[in-house]
Amino acid sequence: MEHTQSEKPASPERGNTHAAGTIFIACVCGWVVMELEILGVRALVPSFGSAVYVVTGSVIGVFLLSLAVGYMLGGWLSGRVAAGWVLGAALTGAGVWMVAIPYATEPVCDAAYALGLDEKWGSLAAALVLFGGPTILLGTVSPTVVHRLTTQASRSGFNAGMILAVSTIASFAGCLVTAFYLVMCSLMLTLCVSGAVLVVLGVAILVVTATEHREARKGRVDEKRVK
Repeated sequence: MEHTQSEKPASPERGNTHAAGTIFIACVCGWVVMELEILGVRALVPSFGSAVYVVTGSVIGVFLLSLAVGYMLGGWLSGRVAAGWVLGAALTGAGVWMVAIPYATEPVCDAAYALGLDEKWGSLAAALVLFGGPTILLGTVSPTVVHRLTTQASRSGFNAGMILAVSTIASFAGCLVTAFYLVMCSLMLTLCVSGAVLVVLGVAILVVTATEHREARKGRVDEKRVK
């Protein structure tokens, strides 16, 4: 589905609402990425230990690589698919994946050992399988949000800087809250609740996007009838 100007806000009030909602989505994703990264270490420690190559090599490395792929994918999609569809699908998919992580962790880690992988390569393989998918999906959000907010080329740099700033601040907040408090809660409960929040938000975005596109098509049909 090609991106069209029909998804752009038609009034200043609606534009402000869209902008605020879009920035909120970027903040939520920034928070969740850091939360998932910290909890990912906790999920792998029982199977692979807490050595530096597990924490920094496997988990952090996988998140950096996955975010890079997500940024590229989001940038490619932003000019081809309406932003609402990309954001809704990415959040929904990432949320479902997060809910599945607690149930998949032990089988994935056991499979890594069954393949004869040691703690280093086994933790890397497990991290890729468990956390690569949702992180790639969440990584598509930033370029999509920047594209959605940018209506003038002269503001593209400002929009990109603003989104990077607010999402990084949200990541900082998510880092503190997760490291100081959420790590003491149930890993399964935390991931399932966070995943459910993403699913609800993603489905809501898809519903709103579908409604907007239906209204836009109806408006074009009515305009043709008048002509």
